[in-house]
Amino acid sequence: MDVLTEIMALLRTEGHLYGRLELTAPFGLEFPGRKGICLVVTRGACLLGVEDQALVPLVGGDFVFLPAPEAYSLRSSPRARLRAAEEVSPPEAFHRSRLITYGGGGTPTTVVAGCFTFASPEGELLVKHLPPILHLPASGAHATPWFQSTTQFIAAEVAQDLPGSPAIVDRLAEVLFIEAMRARIQESSLAGGQSWLRALADPQIGEALRRMHAEPGRAWTVPELARAASMSRSAFAARFRELVGETPLEHLTQWRMVRAARMMRERRSMKLAAIADAVGYESESSFGKVFRRVMGVSPGRYRLNHRREKARAA
Repeated sequence: MDVLTEIMALLRTEGHLYGRLELTAPFGLEFPGRKGICLVVTRGACLLGVEDQALVPLVGGDFVFLPAPEAYSLRSSPRARLRAAEEVSPPEAFHRSRLITYGGGGTPTTVVAGCFTFASPEGELLVKHLPPILHLPASGAHATPWFQSTTQFIAAEVAQDLPGSPAIVDRLAEVLFIEAMRARIQESSLAGGQSWLRALADPQIGEALRRMHAEPGRAWTVPELARAASMSRSAFAARFRELVGETPLEHLTQWRMVRAARMMRERRSMKLAAIADAVGYESESSFGKVFRRVMGVSPGRYRLNHRREKARAA
């Protein structure tokens, strides 16, 4: 299984709400932040603002994923006055109609806005390495006919609001999210902050990451990983921290706990001692201490919580 496939298996999404924003220039709306915001611009153009990031121009066909913004805004121009979205359409009204209409009557812009959370708690550990904005523009190298058709299909489903539309939109948005992740990883030159996405694109550090992810139970050492990356130990450790934002062994520990959590969810009959051994721990007690530190809950409690969630969903 390649790294992206493994990551996406852990980042399965669960859609919550999708709606349509019908905006006409001049307009400026500010939205409260939450995790997993996705935006699809289906016509027109606008500017996206996310906290202290520079304004991002969006046009019809663009897809944007915001992992965890404190707040974000859509505006027709840099100087457009912002108004809180809750003032224009209270949350209960938007939940009922799935439509916000706002603006001065000028050039129209339509945005499909939604949010989804990650289906497994350990997704949070991976999301923290995502950039604040994942932007898939309509005119990039990835802008194949299927990509354009997918954004158009999402727009049609939201507009028609037929039975089953939320489920369809949720699945299609997840496909666009995977494409955004793939495009990000495949970029040859990644600017911006520290993240495992940036590191995967680095030929040497990316090779070390792929090996760690493929064999989390192996007793990796920094010198061994440095040799895999064809680098000296000191150069490898410095470059890894520069790109990922943590040491190689810190990253390995987090990845081991993510994999262990997945095994607990998917292999309910598997003993904790066997899971501990599979991710590189000789004893269940040492594994349990690390799992609690990283995940914030003991392995036994994690497994129990998951069983309860499954029972409620059934």
